[in-house]
Amino acid sequence: MVEVGEHYRPTDGTRDVEGMALTPGVYRVVGATHEVALLRVTDEEGRRANTGELRRVTHESLEAEFGRADDPDAGLSPVREARNLFSGMYWSVRRFF
Repeated sequence: MVEVGEHYRPTDGTRDVEGMALTPGVYRVVGATHEVALLRVTDEEGRRANTGELRRVTHESLEAEFGRADDPDAGLSPVREARNLFSGMYWSVRRFF
């Protein structure tokens, strides 16, 4: 049974219910009724991305054409934390000029 919050990665050539190819990356399950709603949360290299890309697939397609993936938000990434810190500092100063 598919649970909301699980993460999956499509295989090459995976298509949604409308026949459109899925963009490579990690998708989070955001709905699981008679179809599964997936939100892409990373790019193909696994870097976190706010894409807004929402796709629907069947339960059968999810089982046959997707592999489980790790949660991209889990764990500590020192590089990501430092990048966020410096970005925040930049924009804090930038707003005054």
